[in-house]
Amino acid sequence: MNKSNETILYNYHAACNLSLYVLNENNEMVARYTPPLAPNLKENLIKKAPLSSELDIYLITNKSSLGIFKLDNYKIIGWNPDFTTSGKGGYLRKAPMLDYKEFSNQMSCLYYMFFQKWPHINSIQEKILVGESIDDEPTNNNSTYEGYLSEKELMDAVTQGNLARFNKFFSIFIKEGNFGTFSKDKNRDAKDMAIAATTLYTRAAIAGGLPASQAYGLSDHIIKQIEKDSTILNYYEYSRAIGEIFINRIIRHKRMNLTSTVYQAQEYIYANFRSITSVNEIAQSIGVSTSYLQHLFKKETGHSLINLINREKIKQAQHYLIFTKKSIEEIAYDSGYNNQSQFSTIFKKEVGITPTSFRKQKK
Repeated sequence: MNKSNETILYNYHAACNLSLYVLNENNEMVARYTPPLAPNLKENLIKKAPLSSELDIYLITNKSSLGIFKLDNYKIIGWNPDFTTSGKGGYLRKAPMLDYKEFSNQMSCLYYMFFQKWPHINSIQEKILVGESIDDEPTNNNSTYEGYLSEKELMDAVTQGNLARFNKFFSIFIKEGNFGTFSKDKNRDAKDMAIAATTLYTRAAIAGGLPASQAYGLSDHIIKQIEKDSTILNYYEYSRAIGEIFINRIIRHKRMNLTSTVYQAQEYIYANFRSITSVNEIAQSIGVSTSYLQHLFKKETGHSLINLINREKIKQAQHYLIFTKKSIEEIAYDSGYNNQSQFSTIFKKEVGITPTSFRKQKK
């Protein structure tokens, strides 16, 4: 391959962080441009993905996407795996870096850089490699189920009806979590994972104020749909989308029962509780007087703005006390308090015991 083409591939990888591979006529890899923790591209994937048009995009069940086009006597392959290798050589599953459309667009742009024309892309339905797997992906029978803190944050976001926070912690949860296997059948395993997620979302939604009848009704509807779907290509995105459905239902329910002013105040607190310095700040953010907001908030929710701020701060502090080795002083500041004394006083008032006693109980 000439230097000009090598430079294009190198720069494109550097700009997009897309894993790219160059194969010769014998399907031997002659170059690769990949992130540090990208797994090796397996020979069985290449053999099962022959080139049949200008640019072929393959969906690989539970393994995301593979794109191929020919350049002179070489095959250029882009791979979007749904996992990375860990420092010990094992695999860490996570949500795909790109969805199908984004990956397809990136591969099309790369094709255009070489040929100055947009490629014809195969139909997605014709290019699904069902049941494909990675040869040496280890079976993890000793899952440690890390990421519990992120799971708690994730469910808190559902309870709050906070979609931005949910998406943030979903990414962290997928990265940190180490998930077990429900079934040897990959599609059954994906469905069971989605059903388990639905169960958690249902409980969180009820905790967030959605009537149990509505939450369970929605859960039943979703589980029936999961069973109807013949193939779940990406159960991480599938599960995230289910969470979004519950959150939107919670948001709709809250808006039906709260005035816009109170709803906006709640959302501001959920997003900024660590940094809020006064109730005046909340009132200014939504354009009402402080006294009016305090009165209306208490009337509609049954508690004060300060109560909600402290509840969120204490909830954050409890996570730190259980899952980190931070000192009480560090936790106080990281949770939004000015000093350890103030934090300890409010913590004991809210929880009933001191932060130190709480930590000892949870060990």
